[in-house]
Amino acid sequence: MSALPRIAFLICVLIQMTAVPALSAEPDPYLDFARHLFEQGDYYRAVTEAERFLFLKPEDPRRHEAELLTARSRLALGEFDRARAAFAPVVVQREDPSLAAEAILDLGRCLEKIDPSGDALIYYRGLEDEPSLPEEYVSHIRNVARFRLGWLLLEAGRWEEASQTFDSVDQNHQLRPSAGALAGLAPEGAKLPYRSPAAAGIMSAVLPGAGQLYDGRPVDAGLAFGFNAAFLWGTMEAYNNESWVVFALLGLMEASWYGGNIYNAVNGAHIHNREVREEFLRDLRRKQAWQVGYSPAEKAIFLSWQTRY
Repeated sequence: MSALPRIAFLICVLIQMTAVPALSAEPDPYLDFARHLFEQGDYYRAVTEAERFLFLKPEDPRRHEAELLTARSRLALGEFDRARAAFAPVVVQREDPSLAAEAILDLGRCLEKIDPSGDALIYYRGLEDEPSLPEEYVSHIRNVARFRLGWLLLEAGRWEEASQTFDSVDQNHQLRPSAGALAGLAPEGAKLPYRSPAAAGIMSAVLPGAGQLYDGRPVDAGLAFGFNAAFLWGTMEAYNNESWVVFALLGLMEASWYGGNIYNAVNGAHIHNREVREEFLRDLRRKQAWQVGYSPAEKAIFLSWQTRY
């Protein structure tokens, strides 16, 4: 065999060898259709098509993409426990580190839906020391986890802890501008105009309606005072007239209104506090929706918009 045919033969072999990975990454009708359905919001059918792909091609190189699509579809459907289980195989695989990184953070979102004050907090804190994170995505995962942890602490009213957590986001991460601003604003949550439920209850016990007035609910205050005054006057009149059956009946009704007035004042203080906290958090989200920042790592200025989902 001359040199030229040998060279041609080697070139053909090399072409065949390089063609194998290319063929493995070819579009797949089931998986690509599943992704199309997901993008259209048809999550039930997206799960069906992704699982069909996994059944027919369990060893396909794109299987982790299908698993992640299934998990995200279940999360969108509100099937949080099933989504949590579906994220697991993508999280632990390292064949595609980028998919693993996405699944790790999406699993955190899932846990926020299941148990935001328990499992989600533990999970995000655990990522700080987790040794098996995809190496090239460690910094990004941990900074996003710190940011999400900060929001969970804000929503739990743990203002100082939230501030410290936001402040721990790295200076060169894209979330740093938002995190830095939130670190400064979070302690303001401790200064919100809360009402004391105990004080509201005591005030309404002394004078019906006073606790509701303290809560900032004048209409409820007027109703509480009026009904209690009316039943108390009727009870006293029945006593003076020795109408004992009417006296007992009106006395029971007055005791019920009096107790309800105290409960209403205490509950009103809790409602007021919750509304004040929620308005504070909504205001923080509005302020942090748009951010302009500089990333030293990428040496670039960026404009970002964030939303809650």
